[in-house]
Amino acid sequence: MPKQKTAMKFSDFKNNAELLTYFGLKVQKTDFIDLKAIVELPVPAHLQVDLDFALANRGDTDMEFYACEFFILPLLKEAWKRNPKAKLYSHPQIKYEDLILVPDYVVAPKNKTGEDVFGKPLLITVEAKHDDYDLGWKDAYKQLVVARFLNQNNEIPIYAIVSIGTGWQIGKLDGNIIYRHPTPLGLDNANKLFGLLDFIFADCVKTAEKFDMF
Repeated sequence: MPKQKTAMKFSDFKNNAELLTYFGLKVQKTDFIDLKAIVELPVPAHLQVDLDFALANRGDTDMEFYACEFFILPLLKEAWKRNPKAKLYSHPQIKYEDLILVPDYVVAPKNKTGEDVFGKPLLITVEAKHDDYDLGWKDAYKQLVVARFLNQNNEIPIYAIVSIGTGWQIGKLDGNIIYRHPTPLGLDNANKLFGLLDFIFADCVKTAEKFDMF
């Protein structure tokens, strides 16, 4: 991050616009991933049964934790199985100065020593409260900024996922741009969604290899 003449704490920012401006970041909605080129992957049969069961039994009062536990985590876990050089963390604390954030899920490379040490974040996943993508992205922007500080290298791209469980939006912090794909994918197109998650996990592994994180 570029040094600023006047240091500010995260608590000083009144909104995300101030945060992004201060750190020289811009949001751009664009097809930064060609979804047509993503190879569909059949969702494992056992997972499809679980997803169908969770959908059929979801009640009106089942909110955020239901989406995390029965939709988001199971799909992320299956993508992780296909890309085991990465590590999927559940609700880790990420800290910078006066700010402590808890992403729902983070993908980081496994530590070179073999010890279970939280590494450089390459993917953060946020469950959107009240099924509101915009609220989810407000959280994601902050988490991406903090993740970049933890990585200590502005050249390392970081993916972001904002999900309501049944629908998923994809983004990526690369350079000074936070790219947001305008087209969400949902459980009604589960094989394409699973293929996209596998692509993202594999790309995180490639990034870790490029920056000698393993």
